[in-house]
Amino acid sequence: MWLPEIEDRHGPRYIAISDALADDIQAGNVTAGDRLPTHRELAYQLGVTVGTVSRAYAEAERRGLTYGEVGRGTYVQGGSGPTSNETAFFRTENTEGNKIDFGLNMPAAGERASVLSETLQDIARSPHLDDYLAYQTEGGLFSHRTAIANWLEQYGLVNNPEQIVISNGAQHALTVVLMAMTSPGDLVAAENYTYPAIQGLTQQLGLKIAGLEIDELGIIPGAFERLCQTRPPKMLYCLPTLQNPTTAVMPEERRQEIAAIAQHYSVMIMDDDVYGYLVEDAPPPLSVFAPKNSFFISSASKFLAPGLRIGFIHSPAQHIDKIRSTLQLTTWMAAPLMAEVEKRWLEDGTADRFIKWHRAEAQFRQKQVSRILQDAEISTHPSSYHLWLKMPPQWRAENFVSRVAEKGVTILPSSTFAIGSASSVEAVRICLGSPASREEVEAGLTIIAETLDEAQPPSSNVF
Repeated sequence: MWLPEIEDRHGPRYIAISDALADDIQAGNVTAGDRLPTHRELAYQLGVTVGTVSRAYAEAERRGLTYGEVGRGTYVQGGSGPTSNETAFFRTENTEGNKIDFGLNMPAAGERASVLSETLQDIARSPHLDDYLAYQTEGGLFSHRTAIANWLEQYGLVNNPEQIVISNGAQHALTVVLMAMTSPGDLVAAENYTYPAIQGLTQQLGLKIAGLEIDELGIIPGAFERLCQTRPPKMLYCLPTLQNPTTAVMPEERRQEIAAIAQHYSVMIMDDDVYGYLVEDAPPPLSVFAPKNSFFISSASKFLAPGLRIGFIHSPAQHIDKIRSTLQLTTWMAAPLMAEVEKRWLEDGTADRFIKWHRAEAQFRQKQVSRILQDAEISTHPSSYHLWLKMPPQWRAENFVSRVAEKGVTILPSSTFAIGSASSVEAVRICLGSPASREEVEAGLTIIAETLDEAQPPSSNVF
C-alpha cells in the first residue's frame, strides 16, 4: 500500500499528502494505473482524519495526478503535476526567500485598522451590545440585513431585507448556496478558468463541474447554450465583473444573453460580485436580469477588511428559507459583532470612502504594471487588483512561477484556475493588493519583468 512520507513537510496535511504523491510519481515509486489506498485506510495509517485524505485526493485529482472510478477507488493518472507552492490559492507565510506575495487576491490595507479601532470603541459603548453577543436565527439581525439591502439597491437589486442572508464571507456563501440548491451528481458550470475554491467545493459536495469557454468579455453565450442543450447544468457559477483570474468585465448585453439562456433552461446562477466594487461604471449584476433564479454574492472581505469575514447572499424570495436553514447547518450564524461593524461602515460613509481609496490605489499599482511590464502580454483593468500575464514562448507557467519564487516572489500559474484539462493557456495571475507598499509592488514587478526576458532553464522542460 502506498504510504506517503509527510512528517517533514510544511503546510496543511492534505497538501502534504498530495505533494508526496506528486514526488512519488516523479520518482517512479508509484506508476500510472496503481490503485491508491481507500480514504479510511490512508487516514488510519497516517493518523489524520478521513476528511483530510478526501481533500488530499481531491487536490491530487485537480492537479491531474489521479482519477477516480465510482465503486472501484482512486488510481494514479501519471505526471508530476505542480507543487503546492504553485497551486495554493490561500496565503502562505512569507519566508526569507519568499518576501513579495502576489499570490493572494486581497485588497491593500489602507487605514482599516485605525478606523476599526474607533468603531469598536463606539460599539463597546452601545446599549445594544448584548444583542451582538447572542444567537441569531434569521440569517442575521434585521438591522444588519436592512443595511445590506439598502446598499445593494444601488446595483439594481430588490431592496428587501427578507431576501438577505449574512454569511462568513463569500466563500461560505458559495458553500451555502451549493449545499442548499444542488444534490450529489448535479452539474455545475463555470468559466474554464475561475476561482479555484469552486472546484474544491463541488468535489466535496459530490457535484460535477464543467468549464465554459471564455473570451475577453467573459463566458461565451454560445458555449453556455451548447452545454445546456447537451448536459443541462443545475447551477452556473461566474464572476461577471473583474473575472478571476482573467479580469474580464462582461458587458451588459452579454449579461442579458447569459441570463436569458439560464432562465430558458432553468439554470440557477451564483453571481459572484466580490470584485465589482472596483469598477465604478460596471454593468448591472447578472442577478438583475434573472432575479428569480440568481443568488447575488459579495463580501466585505474585499472592500472593507478580509478579517471581518462578513459576506452576504441576496436570494430569490422563494429560496430564502432553504438558504437560511442551510447556513444554520454550516455555522449557525455569522458573527453579529462583525456584521455590526459592516453595518456602521455601510451607513456612515466609511465603505464609500474605502472603495474610493481602493480604486485609486489599484489604479496607481496598475500604472506601475503598465510601466514595468509594458512589453508583456497582459489582460487587466485600470482599477483591478489583479492581472493575467500570458507567457512568452520560452516559458511554461509552472516553471516561470518556480523561477520567480527562487527570487522571492509568489504568483500563481494558470493551472491553479483551470477547470479540468480543457485548455492549455500558459499564463500567471499577479495580485497587486497583498504587498504592503507600493515599493514592494515595484520590486516584485521588476523581478517578474527581468525573469520574462530570461531563457527558460533547459532542465525545467524535463518531467
